[in-house]
Amino acid sequence: MDTKDRDLLVEISVMYYLEGKTQTEISKEMFMSRPKVSRLLKKARDLNIVDIKINYDSDDINRVAKQIQHRFGVSNVIVVKTLSSEEETIRQIGKAAANELKYYIKDGVKIGMSWGRTVKAMVDAFKPKNMKDIKIVELFGAVEYGDESQEYLSIGYEFSQKVNGTYYSLPSPLYINDVQTRKILMENPIIKNTITMIDDCDFIVTSIGVVNSSLPQRIWDAHVDPKSRKELLDLGAQGYLCAHFFDQNGQFINHPINDNIIGIKTDSIRNNQIMLIAGGPTKWAGIHAILKGGYVNTLVSDDETLKKVLAEDKKIRGEFL
Repeated sequence: MDTKDRDLLVEISVMYYLEGKTQTEISKEMFMSRPKVSRLLKKARDLNIVDIKINYDSDDINRVAKQIQHRFGVSNVIVVKTLSSEEETIRQIGKAAANELKYYIKDGVKIGMSWGRTVKAMVDAFKPKNMKDIKIVELFGAVEYGDESQEYLSIGYEFSQKVNGTYYSLPSPLYINDVQTRKILMENPIIKNTITMIDDCDFIVTSIGVVNSSLPQRIWDAHVDPKSRKELLDLGAQGYLCAHFFDQNGQFINHPINDNIIGIKTDSIRNNQIMLIAGGPTKWAGIHAILKGGYVNTLVSDDETLKKVLAEDKKIRGEFL
């Protein structure tokens, strides 16, 4: 974007957000259509020229956060308002997570980071911070075909650039079934070093995926073969955390795929501090399961998703009490 285009976005944003002019008033003053003004305002938000911050401190939001903390023992719960668009909800979750993450980062910290839409939203919203000796560690192999995947697979690297850190990648496929091939890959110096660092991470930033969804799920759709999908579903798979599949109680499933990961192991997930960033209409059951598993220290989500989690939890417990 050249300087002239950016100046226009800034000027229109100031008129709308600071001077309180309507889009119709701006269109007349700037000699352009009202729909064009609307598109430019959206573009200004997308480019973070306009950074809208909403104070979510309300009785309803606070009540949801406290209930999640009390019921599942989560130390820190950040809740944003669910918006009409899932994309905008994910963006708000990402902004809230970025704001929370800045309190966790200090010189010398090692952060394990996965990839996905919500983690990308957090990285996009994170304001650059000049730190010292920050290490960002990729949690599992991320070699994938298709140009459209690259924006998600470079998330950790992008974040490392924002904090003046060093990025440690895992240049490997996600799952390797063949024992000998996996053994050879694990001896690769780059892969071996990164896997060693995973166990030494101070905390993990991740989202979750769900299985058998009507919406695209990158790991489930692209990395799990049909035979394994059926087996996992038969075993009660609910979703996956750091590419490890878990059931409705948040317990990792006894299936070879969880042992075939090039990357983090289940013990490292159990023993680490986890910031879970997840929300939206398809994720509530997976979030409920992983909260029951007791892995999450910090949760960033949206209110309608967490209300579904609480309602389902109450229903299940009522059946057995």
